[in-house]
Amino acid sequence: MGSSRGHSRRALGRAGFTLIELLVSVSIVGILAGLAVPNVRTMVLRARAAQVAGDMEVVRVAALTYNGSLHTWPPETAAGTVPAGLEAYLPEGFSFSREGYDLDYENWSLPGGLPGDPNTTTLIGVSVSITDDVLANAVAELLGSAIVFSVGNTHTIVIDRS
Repeated sequence: MGSSRGHSRRALGRAGFTLIELLVSVSIVGILAGLAVPNVRTMVLRARAAQVAGDMEVVRVAALTYNGSLHTWPPETAAGTVPAGLEAYLPEGFSFSREGYDLDYENWSLPGGLPGDPNTTTLIGVSVSITDDVLANAVAELLGSAIVFSVGNTHTIVIDRS
């Protein structure tokens, strides 16, 4: 009986964690957090790049639908500006000017055609100009071979050659 009482007193006397146990626990949580934070940043960057690529796809589909309906392409406009008539084919509230990047619908007339392809006299495309180098690189990586022109932080995809 005496020994069980002594055991009980020792168990009752220890009502918390030791400093070593707390330090080990905090260290483990810190290491796990250190491993998770870069992964979260990478995922956020990839999601942002996917948003940019998705916006380019929206413009591509809208331009093709416009062309299918009217048998012509929307006119060229400045970067960040929706071409006249194209807004009817875009989702409500869609903007060509977003935080960190601007979209640009491209309608290039090529008198004499492309070098090596004189029959191609018009290129239709969508470009994105991105202010953040890291995001621009992530978009370039995501779009890969879909990018036809890439100059600095501006990437262009050709929609149609005619």
